[in-house]
Amino acid sequence: MDLSDDQNDKSDSTVNSRTHSIIVDRPIITQKSFNQVFIPTTYEDRTPVILFHQLRTYIRNKCIPSKQCGKSYIKILFPFLSWLKIYQIRWLVHDVVCGITIAIMQIPQGMGYALLARLPAITGLYASFFASLIYALLGTSRHLSMGGVAVTSLMTSNVVDRLSVKPTLSTIIPNLFNQSTIEIASNDALIDPSYAITIATTLAFMLLLCIFHLGFVTSFLSDSFISGYTTGTAILVFTSQLPDILGLSLKRYVGPFNIIYSYIEIFTNLKNINLVTLTISTFSITTLIIVKEYLDPFYKKKIKKFELFRNIQIPIPIELIVIIVGTLVSYVFDFNGRYKVKIVNTIGHGFRTPQGPALVLVPSLIKDAIMIAIVAFSISISLAKTYAKKFKYFVNPNQELAAYGACNIIGSFFASYATAASLSRTSVYVNAGGRTQLANLISCATLLIIILNIGSLFESLPKACLASIIIIAIKGLLLQTKDIYTIGRVTKLEAVVWIVTCLNTVILDVDYGLFSGIIVSLVVVILRQFRPRTTILGQYERSEVYKNAKRFTNVHEIPHIKIFRFESPIIYFNAEYFRESLLDAVGIDSNTGQKRNIHSKQSHGHYFNLYKLTHIIIDCSSINQLDYSGGKIFL
Repeated sequence: MDLSDDQNDKSDSTVNSRTHSIIVDRPIITQKSFNQVFIPTTYEDRTPVILFHQLRTYIRNKCIPSKQCGKSYIKILFPFLSWLKIYQIRWLVHDVVCGITIAIMQIPQGMGYALLARLPAITGLYASFFASLIYALLGTSRHLSMGGVAVTSLMTSNVVDRLSVKPTLSTIIPNLFNQSTIEIASNDALIDPSYAITIATTLAFMLLLCIFHLGFVTSFLSDSFISGYTTGTAILVFTSQLPDILGLSLKRYVGPFNIIYSYIEIFTNLKNINLVTLTISTFSITTLIIVKEYLDPFYKKKIKKFELFRNIQIPIPIELIVIIVGTLVSYVFDFNGRYKVKIVNTIGHGFRTPQGPALVLVPSLIKDAIMIAIVAFSISISLAKTYAKKFKYFVNPNQELAAYGACNIIGSFFASYATAASLSRTSVYVNAGGRTQLANLISCATLLIIILNIGSLFESLPKACLASIIIIAIKGLLLQTKDIYTIGRVTKLEAVVWIVTCLNTVILDVDYGLFSGIIVSLVVVILRQFRPRTTILGQYERSEVYKNAKRFTNVHEIPHIKIFRFESPIIYFNAEYFRESLLDAVGIDSNTGQKRNIHSKQSHGHYFNLYKLTHIIIDCSSINQLDYSGGKIFL
């Protein structure tokens, strides 16, 4: 008889009311009687002729082009055709409002993330434009907003700094890892964007994964890993923005322990803080917090009174307001000339002539590109699946890989850099009522006007305003630190994954954090199979409910009966652990085979000697696989 927690949970009504019960009664089926009743499938009727016909049919269906096959392939390659066919005119208002709202957000965030990546501000607008355009045509999510994000921008900046630094501008500091922490003379100088452009091109790695249908590989990256990694990265992003917040020109450090060197550099130069820049930062951050936390919810509640905006939540475009006001005030009072406030400077307008990336750099960038691809895909696909589940539609992971790869490869010819899905913009996308990717196309049209005509108007914008916008944008990622408490309550092993990933990302750098997080995640998976949980089940007050006898005080073992549950398949590397756990549970030393005088609590609160044990029941409800080594344990 199998007694499982899952089955017994269904008997809650019996426990609570004592008025209803379900009796399940069936004879015990042995393997011999099972074989007599259930006839296995045989393959004797599969003659060579039949097999040949089956193979020919398979080849005809899979390999020979047909009209229907062509239509199916086009629908898979261009998912927008699916929602375009069912598009309703009444959705247009929602998509137009949503598209303009997203474009307004992409202007400050795009420029800010470009500066974070150590690139000219205009490249952030390029990244937002091309990523949104390509994804709208190739992506399967109806709500994802692509563009620059903090995580990929920081990873790009680390690679750009490491590879573009000249020997005369750096000193090598030995450390425990036999690597080097690179000091870059100025925090203000922008780097040649060819490195970042080539990184985006090498994200063709995503397309390679798509071709071989390897989208499932990100299933090995748990939520605790992604949360820990993005939290650690957010801390690094926050640190990287402090010089612009304080108006300091500092050395930049790349490599293990760079955050420690960075804070030493910051505290050493506190006496050089630019008070005007600090005032701008304080005003910008305070304004953003007040509007987002207090005025925005009030505004959304009031706007719902109008029928047109009943189902649309349009946020106050406070980021755009901050950069417009900051640009005007900076231009009028000449902050850069009078007070040495760092500004964006030359932005330019229009698109650059399409130019291929420097392929000679690919060998030195391939490792970093693979890491960025893994992180970008993990964040993007988890976000896409979240909203697909909420709105009840399907997201194809392999097509998503193709879409992300195309966004980066095509964009790289126009000076774009690595992009991914943005959590903040996607959330606004949904709340603003966006129904399809048409909203992204409208956002692209808005960005196109800005890039071609008015981008250069923001050249007087203080960098402190953009740094403030980035810090507020990553607030949600920083607050993920409280996830450790929730994760720890569910499973301590996942909490270990979170802590190791986050700490290594912060202390050692993003690449070490990524590798260590993946390794620890795999170790946790192995440990769960190698040392799975074992449970001794007890009875709840003579009912049909059986629970963990050690966990509940009112659950007691049946006298002289031991019910043992093993919560894992029994395979070669945990078969011996199963044997040891079972022997230990019944009071037998697994080394000597001798009985031990172990006492167990029974239903009346007394104790009985395990020498009087008469029956052992193994609950196999959680054992869904048994290999040869596991089978020998029972012989």
